[in-house]
Amino acid sequence: MRFSEETVKMVKVVNRQITASVKRVSTLSFNRLTVLTALIIILSALLVHGRHFAASWAGGEGYRSRTGVVTVEYDDRPEATCDDVDVSRKNILTCSGERRKITFGSSTIWIDENTALVITNDREGSESLAFYTGRIVVNGPVTIQARDLDFSTTGSMTLVNYGWLQRIDALVTEGIGVMNLEGAVTSLDSGKAMSFDTVPPYDTAKSIDFNTSIESINAFYDWAKN
Repeated sequence: MRFSEETVKMVKVVNRQITASVKRVSTLSFNRLTVLTALIIILSALLVHGRHFAASWAGGEGYRSRTGVVTVEYDDRPEATCDDVDVSRKNILTCSGERRKITFGSSTIWIDENTALVITNDREGSESLAFYTGRIVVNGPVTIQARDLDFSTTGSMTLVNYGWLQRIDALVTEGIGVMNLEGAVTSLDSGKAMSFDTVPPYDTAKSIDFNTSIESINAFYDWAKN
């Protein structure tokens, strides 16, 4: 069956119109996709920057000023061989052969020798320290982080992190304390020492004896009372 020339021409015109329409729709869809992708990238970047600066609209706590350089005191032992340190976010606060006492925000922390602490949050009212190994005494609301475990107190507490054993001991000496593991809170009663795993599977907290008068550690606790 043969078509007339007019029919063939008409079919060709219709095909060209359909092709042109498809191209316009594809271009429009591509442009819309490009715009949508760009908007997603921009919004994501804004959210990241907002959270970095703790903006409330980005899920943060709102702007808070930095605590600033904290007060540092030493026990002046001759065997201490440490350089002066600018105590600020991400700095390690102690080293071998030295004890330090720091005032960080409204908290005071006594740090034994061979202890590793790092400032993780220096925003006023939200101060926190990562505690990797060693022995400390804490007085005040600063949060002490040992891996996924967060410790805080309304009064005073001592913490001993046995990094190589992946365990941490806690003793509240004044007020009350808490240990927060990803939202699961364990109360720490004054005078009752507890021991916790710092890695999964996080066995049930155990009550332990904690004697601060042992000769090898007594000097630190006597110094921390001052």
